[in-house]
Amino acid sequence: MPQKKKNSIKAAIYIRVSTVEQSDNDFSSLDGQLNQCKTWIDQKNILGGIDGKQIANYEIYKDTKSGKDLNRPGIERLIKDAKNGKIDLLVVTKIDRVSRSLQDFLSLIAELEKNDVNIAVVTQEIDTSSPAGKALQRMLLVFAEFERDMVSERTKEKRLETIKAGLWPGGFQILGYDLEDQKLILNENEAELVNNIYNRYLKIKSASKVAKSLNKDNFRNKQWITKKGNSRGGGKFHKKSVLTILKNHIYIGKYEFDGEVYDGKHEQIIDEALFDQVQALINQNSAKPKSNISSDTPAVLTNICTCGFCRNGMTVSGTTNRHNKKYYYYKCTQKNNEGISEGHNPKDLPVQTLDNFVYRTLVLLLKEPELLKAMKKRIKYEGADRIKEIQKSITQCQNLLKSKNKDKTNTLKLLTDNASTSLKETYQSQLESIVLEIEERENEVEFLNEQLLKLKNQSPVNTSEYKKVLQDFANRYQGNDVEIKRDLTKVLVKNVESFVNQDTNDGTIEIQYIADKRLEGDWKEIKDTKNANSLSKVRTFGTLGSPGRI
Repeated sequence: MPQKKKNSIKAAIYIRVSTVEQSDNDFSSLDGQLNQCKTWIDQKNILGGIDGKQIANYEIYKDTKSGKDLNRPGIERLIKDAKNGKIDLLVVTKIDRVSRSLQDFLSLIAELEKNDVNIAVVTQEIDTSSPAGKALQRMLLVFAEFERDMVSERTKEKRLETIKAGLWPGGFQILGYDLEDQKLILNENEAELVNNIYNRYLKIKSASKVAKSLNKDNFRNKQWITKKGNSRGGGKFHKKSVLTILKNHIYIGKYEFDGEVYDGKHEQIIDEALFDQVQALINQNSAKPKSNISSDTPAVLTNICTCGFCRNGMTVSGTTNRHNKKYYYYKCTQKNNEGISEGHNPKDLPVQTLDNFVYRTLVLLLKEPELLKAMKKRIKYEGADRIKEIQKSITQCQNLLKSKNKDKTNTLKLLTDNASTSLKETYQSQLESIVLEIEERENEVEFLNEQLLKLKNQSPVNTSEYKKVLQDFANRYQGNDVEIKRDLTKVLVKNVESFVNQDTNDGTIEIQYIADKRLEGDWKEIKDTKNANSLSKVRTFGTLGSPGRI
């Protein structure tokens, strides 16, 4: 069927500023760009339109992100509307408002052309409805990309020239020096700490262990005051920060840039022989093959085991005894990275002990006749809660839309009453902002309604599948590898939290199951537990079969 001939043109105005641009510039501020595009449309219509067709209406698309790629909400919405036939013409002030990348721009052009959308660049007199306009558009974008690359190259060259002059090229201040007029001035106390770090690494041979020992001795990283008077740095050491110090050529009186080393004008802290010795050890450690501990161990509770003291996850580490037997432990990641700190010394928990305890509690839990019923109730209530949340958000958006539409009517009246006064531009600007906000809220309501419809149309819980998993849990668990055990455990367990203290060797383990049932057990009893019958002292919370609980 032949397409119906269009009598008018639907335009899309695209405006953009990046977070680093000054918004008071005529051609980079959102208001300035919008006025330019609207003026161009008005002039076109006065002169008879485009190919005899008037530009009847327009939609505004805006972004406040960099133009280095097309991952922007406004552009994504524009492409979607183009595919749905809502746009015939894209109007922009300059090509680089759409994209600073030739490849991205040509990709967008191809997508728009596929949907019969032309582009008009109002300040560069480009109209892609003509072959000459298309050619000029590509030429200008090439120069825009060239200019961007030149700016990047000039920045790089300026940085290199500063380094060649032996001066500090900028960036965060580093431990061991203070900064004065782009010159690094030796800080005696911090220089002593830098030497300490290098020597510790040669002795301990591990950056993470060096970080722990530094934190234990109450050492902290570089702290300084910015020009605006704000305090920066002063944090604890981590493996990465220690390695950054150990690899930095600044400490031997040099600067490294783009693979080359240049002499600096600052005083060196580390002897080159010591520096080379440390680099050799770092390379040696880096060359050692590293296995994926979490996947190579029998640990079942990876990704669901956390430290109750700091709320960080627990990692898995292994150790070998003198008989070459391997033992694995769940360790707090914060303690593992930073070492022991005041009030924070969680115990490393044997993997086998904790895994077995959680498994035995699950076996007992699965004997509860109300479990399946509670699972179904929980899923039902979670869905109902989500529906209520979305409905509440829709109501809030609709109320805001009513308020904004009232503001729009009032502002339009003020604009009409002051059409010939100096207040015209002020009210015009206010009206445009209100219209944009109304459009955003309308889009939000549309999205929320789509989510609401999906939730309401969800398929009911497949009871037979859940029942089969519960009935076969023990057999499947015992007869499968660790990956299957992990998957089965995650079906029923949300989180395992440790409140066991290393200093006192006591505390509790808290397990949170699906549907909010919780179990708490004392570590002293858990580690001595040999069979399921000795779980009688664990404490459970939650009423079976109640909404939201097992």
